[in-house]
Amino acid sequence: MDSTPLVLDNGSYEIKFGLSNSERPYRALNGFAVDKYGSAYLSNQMKKIQEVSEVTLRRPHELGQLTSWELESCIWDYCLYNPDEFDGFELGGSGKKHLIVSEPCMTLPELSKNMDQVIFEEYEFDSLFKAPTAGYIPFGVQADDRKVLLDTISGKKNDDDMIGQSENVTISTDNLKDDKKKFSNDYQDYELVIDSGFNCTWIIPMIKGVPYYKAIKKLDIGGRFLTGLLKETLSFRHYDLMDETLLVNNIKEKCLFVSPTSYFDSFKAKEETSVEYILPDISSSYLGYTRENKSKPLPEGSQVVKLYDELFSVPETFFHPEISRILKPGIVETILESLSMIPEILRPLLVANIVCTGGNFNLPHFAARLAAELQRQLPTDWTCRISVPKKECELFSWKSMCQFANTDSYKKTRISKEEYYEHGPDWLTKHKFGYQNWL
Repeated sequence: MDSTPLVLDNGSYEIKFGLSNSERPYRALNGFAVDKYGSAYLSNQMKKIQEVSEVTLRRPHELGQLTSWELESCIWDYCLYNPDEFDGFELGGSGKKHLIVSEPCMTLPELSKNMDQVIFEEYEFDSLFKAPTAGYIPFGVQADDRKVLLDTISGKKNDDDMIGQSENVTISTDNLKDDKKKFSNDYQDYELVIDSGFNCTWIIPMIKGVPYYKAIKKLDIGGRFLTGLLKETLSFRHYDLMDETLLVNNIKEKCLFVSPTSYFDSFKAKEETSVEYILPDISSSYLGYTRENKSKPLPEGSQVVKLYDELFSVPETFFHPEISRILKPGIVETILESLSMIPEILRPLLVANIVCTGGNFNLPHFAARLAAELQRQLPTDWTCRISVPKKECELFSWKSMCQFANTDSYKKTRISKEEYYEHGPDWLTKHKFGYQNWL
């Protein structure tokens, strides 16, 4: 009998891992830091840094590709063989071990082969299945608790009531009930996955459970970009925070939001939405905090940054990259460009089945604003529907991977250690996990 597979979402900012039957994953930062005193911190040890100024960060991912297995293998060892840190979880060395892992979309073949070699030759897993995080989403949305996990937002206001009464979130399942009696699939047939993570944002059409690689598009704006732009903005307007990556990243996660309707409406109300952020003073806080009760006097000697339009102008670059002098299409134009490369008959189905994942969708109003902006650019008889996790958007991919582990598709398509040693990593990349054959 097969053992329960290990599910590992190898994100460029954070690793989510755990057995497929776990309710929640363990989480570990995917990076390495050195503070100004020369002390080194690996993964979650970075949360214990007391002096966050002038911290130097290094990550295994560069430009969206996993390039440094020297560092990544150290972080995997920290995650898989550190029971004291992760409530007794340990991979162990006996018995069969199966792995389901994510890798960056459009990974270069040589870098993809490196992952295969590390997994089979160093960690000695008995089987492997890997795919981009978007490749697991069509399997995860089949879960019975989808309504509990996901909110569905329609670009048409008069369509909200219909969604609330519908038993199925997607149009494709409503229109294909007869076909489902003949063919039982463990995945959704047509979905447009928007994966907005730390390095970038991917637009990935999923057709019959497989990424349609010809229409995949990439937007070079993600969590890293927002942090960098916020550092420049705060340094120009307030204090020099160019070396305070951890501090500014915390400000981004706690304070930023997407304009609900438009940048101009939010700019008019910037006084009402302003936030006072109290910078760290070491004695009481290492990363600072927002001032919740403005009637309460500030601590003596505290430094305060009052944020106005920075709160929404930085995330606005998703829709208008020209704000940061990037002369490239925004997220709406990128989605439309992807749709234009898909067979015309499938475009309405994909638009009505958009699923969002990734940590950037934790920004308030992001999904609702995207649905409204995209609906304006579509034909009037099309309906844009976006499904987004109700909370912790960054965990939805891991939960979808766990659902995939229970399907027949996983058992049929995973690669065993024997097959790897028989055919080699070149065969795996070319015939199994590579994207070249789909182009």
